[in-house]
Amino acid sequence: MIDKLKSISNCYRKIRIGGFLIICIIYPAQVMAGEMDSYRYTLEQNNNNKVCSHMADVYNRYFREPFKVPIDEAEYEKAGGKFPPLLPGGNNDWPSFIRMSLSFYPTSSEFDAIKWQRGLEMHHYHGQAGAYLNTPFIAADMDLNNDGQLETVIKDAFMCYRSGCDSAGSDVLFIFRKGDIDLMKGPIEWDVFFKGQNDHPPLAVIYGPQSSCDLVRPFIYDGATYLSCYHRKWKMQHYAHNFQDVIPIHEYTDVLKYQGVEKLPDGRSPIKAETVCRFRMTVVK
Repeated sequence: MIDKLKSISNCYRKIRIGGFLIICIIYPAQVMAGEMDSYRYTLEQNNNNKVCSHMADVYNRYFREPFKVPIDEAEYEKAGGKFPPLLPGGNNDWPSFIRMSLSFYPTSSEFDAIKWQRGLEMHHYHGQAGAYLNTPFIAADMDLNNDGQLETVIKDAFMCYRSGCDSAGSDVLFIFRKGDIDLMKGPIEWDVFFKGQNDHPPLAVIYGPQSSCDLVRPFIYDGATYLSCYHRKWKMQHYAHNFQDVIPIHEYTDVLKYQGVEKLPDGRSPIKAETVCRFRMTVVK
């Protein structure tokens, strides 16, 4: 299961503390277990046989290596990957795209039905633009809760399946009513997603460590919108010569029907959703 390939890899982390944005780049010396693995998806919970049977085929056909990061643009395009169009102010560069690549790659027609665009957040430090790293985001309009009304969904932090990422390596999504936020005057100030525009705050924020979804990918099947939710539990694996690795011991992909975000007394805000399917992910030896 564990491929001990040594690598120097960038892992993007973004943490907001006390209203400030802290950005750092981590350089782990080890490819994390699972990054090079192939998986089998076994259906463990089935609440809609049509959807679950279909997605079992999709995951096992197209997502056998769900965390494989393409080496370069040529490999990505050769595998059928497409670069989403840019919003005003967006950067069309590979380092920006690789941070969010797990939101696009691998893929299938169900996931390609979501028409993402790429933009750029602008961060100020001591009143000067660009003193901190400008960071990418993606946005798309979709009927997220299947009520006949479009929402604008923005993802501005991305799961990182590498050593050192921990909770900061989870997806963060902001959900607005369509028309409540204007992304056409980019780059966008980073705090706009939290406070909104013109007294229109986001309807909800999906924050990975609280939502139980590390990686959240919307898709459309049979006219309905679903969320593909990857989540995992961890343990520390120790080896000789002081080497250690963080590896997942249980991995799942759920198919959810989004219903909002709950507010719990302990401060967590998990996704309120119907679990349509649950797939146990098992590494193929």
